[in-house]
This record gives sequence, structure tokens and C-alpha cells, in this order.
Amino acid sequence: MFDENEPVELDFEGFQVNDEMVMISNLIAYVRSLSSENVNRLEACERDLQCGVRTCCAISLWLRGLRMCIPLGQEGEECHPFSHKVPFLGKRQHHTCPCLANLICSKFLDGRYRCSVDFKNVDFS
Repeated sequence: MFDENEPVELDFEGFQVNDEMVMISNLIAYVRSLSSENVNRLEACERDLQCGVRTCCAISLWLRGLRMCIPLGQEGEECHPFSHKVPFLGKRQHHTCPCLANLICSKFLDGRYRCSVDFKNVDFS
């Protein structure tokens, strides 16, 4: 049985690294860097209904054919202005999820879209 806490010795003689391996390595590093507060675990998916609360099923940035459950956009994070609300019953065509319910996807001066506070619905009282 594999014990993730035990070091593993591998023999890499004759082993050649290719672009796919580098991408997968980068993906693993990214997943490990994510805060456990934001993502309990990343899973492959086909549709939003397979994902947990405050996540959606979006196309992976690294592997185009792979869809993963990722968190909804938080303030300041990149978004797509035409992203379907959660849950969307079809297959998403973007690598980002829509913004959290209290945020909107706004175009900034640099031309990029990011999640921001929806001032139209803020209660200032």
C-alpha cells in the first residue's frame, strides 16, 4: 500500500520529460498551493451538479479536455461576463466560474473582467 508520508525512490534512468509531463507537474503544484479554505478537493466533472457548494465545473487551464470543480470567483478574481449562473445544466465553455452571488463580473480600465462588489444591490443604511 502507498503511504503518502513515506519518501519514494524512483529510477529515472532513460526517462525523458515532455511538455505534457511539465503541464501535469505544474497543475499538481498549483493544486497543492490552493488554500483548503477555498477548495476542499478538486475533482474532475462534466457538469455543475457534480461539484460542491460554491463551485462550478469549468474547463481546466492546463488540459483542455479536462473539466474540474473550481471555486466561484471572489472579489478581484478574473471572470467571464457571459458565464452562466450556477448550477448550469450544460457544459461550461470557460475556465472560470461565475462570481459569488454577492459579486458581479465587471470590466476594468485595463480591459479585463473581474469579480467586484455589486453596488446597485448594496444596502448603505
